[in-house]
Amino acid sequence: MEKESNGNPFRNANVGNYVKFGRYPQTKEGEVRPVEWQVLAREDNKALVISRYGLDAKRFDVSSNNWDNSEIRQWLNGEFYNSAFSVEEKARIKFFNQDNVFLLSREEAGKYFANRDARKCKATAYAKAKGAGVNNDGYCWRWLRSPGPFSRSIVYYINFDGGVDGYFANDDRGSVRPALWINLES
Repeated sequence: MEKESNGNPFRNANVGNYVKFGRYPQTKEGEVRPVEWQVLAREDNKALVISRYGLDAKRFDVSSNNWDNSEIRQWLNGEFYNSAFSVEEKARIKFFNQDNVFLLSREEAGKYFANRDARKCKATAYAKAKGAGVNNDGYCWRWLRSPGPFSRSIVYYINFDGGVDGYFANDDRGSVRPALWINLES
């Protein structure tokens, strides 16, 4: 179900609803269309949202699992943020832990999704065209921001079946499913 209201499209949205906000390439040809966001939580005057689909394919970083200095963080808060949102939309995005846009952590993925099935997601045709790793059912694997185990080059990710695993940060087939905190009062 998609909810919208005059002004802030998230104001009347409940957890589990989908809301269109921002624009990003969606088709194989790169046609820009509205992005659908799933509301994961509502707290006080803000809502945590995540894109419904994997929007692009990117490596986490060339060699490191450190979110603070990662290529993907720079891309999300630079190129993605600046191209996907209007000035008015940017004014609704709340700054969170030094980021406007971020990936969920391993802990947040467990907290906000009830089970493996709820964590599964599909990639847009654009993300597939950019090389996103997808299975035969169209489900993609996607990055989390948490460093993985055993090595500084391993990052946690959500795999095709919704499980959490670790993989090499330099793999450029990882889908990107951005998350945002939205100010509900603006």
